[in-house]
Amino acid sequence: MNRQHHSIFPFQVDQRASFASFFCTPSNSDLLNRLKEIVFAEDGQEFILIGNARSGKSFLIQSICNELTLANREFAFVPMSKALDMGIGILQNLASLDVVCIDDLQCIADHPEWEEEIFHLINECQQSDCSVIFSLGGDSLLDDFIALPDLLSRLKRMERMKINLVDDNSLHDGLLFVSKNYDINLGNSEIEFLLRHYSREFSVLVENVLLLDRRAGELKRKITVPFIKEILSL
Repeated sequence: MNRQHHSIFPFQVDQRASFASFFCTPSNSDLLNRLKEIVFAEDGQEFILIGNARSGKSFLIQSICNELTLANREFAFVPMSKALDMGIGILQNLASLDVVCIDDLQCIADHPEWEEEIFHLINECQQSDCSVIFSLGGDSLLDDFIALPDLLSRLKRMERMKINLVDDNSLHDGLLFVSKNYDINLGNSEIEFLLRHYSREFSVLVENVLLLDRRAGELKRKITVPFIKEILSL
């Protein structure tokens, strides 16, 4: 398909999300390359992105959306955690787009009407050559939360790849990457202090670096070890 306009439907996409701003360790390079291929694929793709709740899967799904915008392609972004409150009607007629991105598929557990609608959406996308990309969070297996046998069978035939978490040896480089990407003045001594005294979960570290940057801007101060202690109550 070669449609000429992009669209974001009807949820806000984080405009900061992009492939270039995703800290990609060697263990995730194959995944990132595959996602880039999907963005520019002319034929319909079916893909499931698997990751823990704080693995960056939602960031990558939204990165796909922003890359699709740059590629001038039509897409829909549907975060299921919010879509459940809006009714299954929001999934209708999406197969006319280039790509449908659905985040947090596991949220449809115990919602048979959503399972039925997603099953129909997948079939419609296949017929129209529209790509469909799901993300699946946590440790959930498809068998654990999909009750509709036809949908379960359909999802199991899709390509699946998992995001690997940032390991301890890459945390320092990861925070340097984030600080450079967001133009945050964060020195090596401050990074080492964070790594020694706070959570070593990368997503938590990133959230705290962004918090420190925001508070430093508000208070017109530099990010130093004493400032970190003050803001993060260490």
